[in-house]
Amino acid sequence: MATSAQILGSHPRTKVPARWAQFYRRLCAERDKLLERDCSSAESFQPKLDDLADAASQEAQRSLALVAATATYDLLREVLEAIRRIERGNYGICEITGEPISVERLNSVPWARCSITGQQQIEQSGFGRRTALPLLQGMGGTEAETTEEDEEAD
Repeated sequence: MATSAQILGSHPRTKVPARWAQFYRRLCAERDKLLERDCSSAESFQPKLDDLADAASQEAQRSLALVAATATYDLLREVLEAIRRIERGNYGICEITGEPISVERLNSVPWARCSITGQQQIEQSGFGRRTALPLLQGMGGTEAETTEEDEEAD
């Protein structure tokens, strides 16, 4: 029986420029490491009403596992896109400024898309990722209570 590679034909290996070979190897190793992580969802659980503390603990563990899996998938996507940029020949070029990304930055973050200057421009324009939770102002009381508190502050 023929394998799918024999039927479809094998793709020739992409030639990686010597300048980026070290980064390509690092990115491929990172990709493989991320793919080996177990990101399967935790078993679905049915909380028992007689032990709410255990149910809350299990839910907290499931939430943490979901956050970790999401972070892993996001990083994997960044690593795969960096590998594709090497293969296409546009690796090491800032997506914002079009200038080269410093080798020091690529050594620190091999999947970096932007130079330091480009990253600063993103953050100044407000399009950077938000790592903090949004403020929960006004969630505790009614609108009238909030207005009274605002008037007292003035």
